[in-house]
Amino acid sequence: MNDAHDRPHGPVSAWLELWLREEVRKYGVVFLLDKEGAYTAFIDGLIASKWKHPVCAWRGSFLQALMDLEHHAAQVDRTPLLVHLPGFTHDDVRASPLFELFAAGTSRQKALDTLITDAAAGRVRPEQIAVFKATSPTLAAADTWLTTELSNVGEGLTSHLAALTIEALVDDLLAGGFISGRLHSAVDVAQVWHHFGRTIGLVDGWRKDVLGGGDERGPVPRAKDIAFAAASWALLVEYVHDLQRSTVGVPHVDEVLALPPAVAAVCARLADHLRKRAPDFYASTATETETRLDHNVAAHELGKIDTFLFEEEIILEAAVDDLQAQSWDAAIAWARPRAAAQSFWTQREPLRQSAWQFVLDAACLGKAIVDAGTPGLLVSLDAAMEHYASRGAAVDRAHRTMEQRRLHTQVPYFERLRAQLNDMRGLWRRWADTYAREWNAICREHGFLPSEQAQQRNLFDQVVRPLAIDAAEKETTAYFMVDALRFEMAQELFDALGDVPATQKQLKARLAELPTVTEVGMNVLAPVAKNGRLAVAIGDKINGFSAGEFRVNDPETRRRAIFDRVGGRGCPLLTLREVLDRDAASLKKTVEQSRLLVVHSKEIDDAGEAGRGVVTYDSVLQDLRAAWRLLREAGVRRFVITADHGFLMLDDRFGAAQAHGRKIDPHRRHVLTQDAADRADEVRVALKDLGYDGATGFVVFPETVAVFDRGGRGLDFAHGGNSPQERVIPVLTIVHKQLVGSDSHRYALQARAIDATSGMHGVSGLVSIDQTSLFGGKKTLELGLRVVDAVDGADIGVELIETRRSARLAGSVIHARVGEPFDVYFRLSGSFDDRVQVALVHTGGDAIVDDAVIDARFTVTPPNVVVSAPVQKAPSTDMPITRLTKTATRTMALPTSWVQELPAGGVRQVFEHLAAHGTVTETEASVMLGGPRQLRRFASDFELHAAKAPFRVRIGIVGGVKRYVRQGSEE
Repeated sequence: MNDAHDRPHGPVSAWLELWLREEVRKYGVVFLLDKEGAYTAFIDGLIASKWKHPVCAWRGSFLQALMDLEHHAAQVDRTPLLVHLPGFTHDDVRASPLFELFAAGTSRQKALDTLITDAAAGRVRPEQIAVFKATSPTLAAADTWLTTELSNVGEGLTSHLAALTIEALVDDLLAGGFISGRLHSAVDVAQVWHHFGRTIGLVDGWRKDVLGGGDERGPVPRAKDIAFAAASWALLVEYVHDLQRSTVGVPHVDEVLALPPAVAAVCARLADHLRKRAPDFYASTATETETRLDHNVAAHELGKIDTFLFEEEIILEAAVDDLQAQSWDAAIAWARPRAAAQSFWTQREPLRQSAWQFVLDAACLGKAIVDAGTPGLLVSLDAAMEHYASRGAAVDRAHRTMEQRRLHTQVPYFERLRAQLNDMRGLWRRWADTYAREWNAICREHGFLPSEQAQQRNLFDQVVRPLAIDAAEKETTAYFMVDALRFEMAQELFDALGDVPATQKQLKARLAELPTVTEVGMNVLAPVAKNGRLAVAIGDKINGFSAGEFRVNDPETRRRAIFDRVGGRGCPLLTLREVLDRDAASLKKTVEQSRLLVVHSKEIDDAGEAGRGVVTYDSVLQDLRAAWRLLREAGVRRFVITADHGFLMLDDRFGAAQAHGRKIDPHRRHVLTQDAADRADEVRVALKDLGYDGATGFVVFPETVAVFDRGGRGLDFAHGGNSPQERVIPVLTIVHKQLVGSDSHRYALQARAIDATSGMHGVSGLVSIDQTSLFGGKKTLELGLRVVDAVDGADIGVELIETRRSARLAGSVIHARVGEPFDVYFRLSGSFDDRVQVALVHTGGDAIVDDAVIDARFTVTPPNVVVSAPVQKAPSTDMPITRLTKTATRTMALPTSWVQELPAGGVRQVFEHLAAHGTVTETEASVMLGGPRQLRRFASDFELHAAKAPFRVRIGIVGGVKRYVRQGSEE
């Protein structure tokens, strides 16, 4: 077969032929507009050689061209076709008989100048290409010229250089490879420079600039210097071609802009390669190169790639300006790719990513506030509930996300970001107060109870019982009662569940009963309503509800009331932690034969009341999802997840507590009273109007999201009032049509401590699959960090900050790719200054994974202590920095498991003595260890041993005597 692809072409013609082949493959019918008639001979050659695709050409007769095209136009399945129109422009075709067919195809054109540049780029130096194009050549002359240029391979290194990609060549120069080892003379170096000139357009002027005014440093420049010159040029080219506008202050800008696009693309490819494969070299090259550039560039003039650090800094400053100007969309556009670590500089410096993440969170909150608005003059409480669920909850989700983001003193623009954090808190508070006032106005106008379908008291009989009763025999429904699960948190959980095959999942809103406290909401989640009313037991607070012959006021009586309503052979009650601590097989034995399983969770409420909610909320959502997976694997196919009430995240710097009589009278967000008086900034409703039988008097709430003044310190967690954040509760139902198969593969976790950075602890991990598992398995696993040896009663929170390499962090979930190492950085916060071990654990509940306990110990930072910032004279405005106070003292029994990690014998004896008595002299240690030789080895390995102790040990010299001293002990 005489195919044009097989017959020899000159290099420029070959480039043209490949381009036309690809265009026809992509678009089918292609009209090649050739105004100068440069390709007529080439196209005639394609026709004569019976090219792979049909070729038609206009050669002076429209009639003949139409006849040639008639056969192809009549085909039912139109075949690919190339039509050559020499001398034609688009306007010429429109005025010709060919226009109808032309309009049905795709037009393409390529000037001969452009074709020569494309074919020669990266193979001939740019200035040589420009000189040749100035001769006004033909296609045949271009083939001859490029053939000659490419045949001048020369001797020495030239042929070796031609065989390497540009990335491989730079790698060779950096690593001392074959080319690097052959640079013995100026001739060898000249060949390398010439190669860089051809492939990336490196000009002599730039090479002389960056190498100190000459071609080389010494007789033969170092290979790394050559690599630097080439890399710095590639960065310059990428930067210029990425700019949106100004190129003022860019050296050699005309030469850079004159580079063919293909050469610029090679430079960008090399820059990207170095960012990924040689980050240290890239960073140092970029730092030195940017000193030659004018930094006075506006953010909007920069491109999408932060080639240099100063670009990222300019854009970050502009994004903070946008936050201050409340230009939310602009700030989001800047922040989103950089918060996702798509910039080299945010990948390299985690605190930059933290700054960008805060900018993104703050901007998303501002945009959510604008998008949500307030309920205004809605005509019913049901409509107000739906408004909050569909629009207002997004604001509170964004607010919680922002509050969970910690600002560290070392982040760029810390002071400005800290001020912006306060501005955003104030903005949210004003929105929340306005929303609450309008919400309460709707309640006054239309009543405090919604329709029956939206009332919390009817949830069990309308949702839970039908699922349990309608289920097949021996099928169990899981009923999750989650204390303080806000609606927006359930939305996040709903999203995190993802698309599950053969599954129906639905999230609806209901309104919690008033007041929105656990003793009300949690108890009415059991079937205690009768004819839509509640028989309440009340004193200075609500003490439960009657359900026949007994009072429902705790988890056990709720379980009893539920069992009485649904029947069956049992109604197990488990806490969330009990579910997570068991495997699917154990859970299956518990749930079988039961129509309903009740799961009770207090983690959100407990964490909020303890002041550590922001570092806990994400992990509770993660645990709820893991529990769902475990129970599904155990055979549960129906789930209802709901809450007793929501909560408010407050800051007393942005709203004072509201007085109501004596400070001992009110609860945090409500007052039970017999007083019928109306007061300013309060809203009052009669208990009988709430459908409470056996109760008189009223319940009173702040009209805004303020708390009542009860004395003492302000809390950032509150509920009990009549705001939508507290009152709109989720009802998440999940129905699986089929059981799920469990993952039979076993996975192992490996983890070790790595150097801390920027006040964060670091752990490197790896997930691997058991080698006996030949096929299948998961590509990613969900992981978390857990404290494993805290002192009894210690309350320690793990705050995940960021991941690097192959893992992705979403909230408190580490998404790790199986078989690829990753790093995770975190902080520990707790009541006391501890040193604890942590474990990398699987949290998804969908695989068999062995935990990895890390040998080293990590410092827990107590509240009200800061080590990286000065004492604040005014109340602090950022989350992690508070007043500097002395660490609380305590008497405690240290855990003893750590001793077993130390070498048996004298080493253990030394550290046991330190734990008990606080100090050990070098003489005493020598006796315990067995002599001077063992003491020297102990001293050599001291840091390794000390890392395993739950306390810090320092070495001091008193009176010429060396002593090991446990931190906190008296000398």
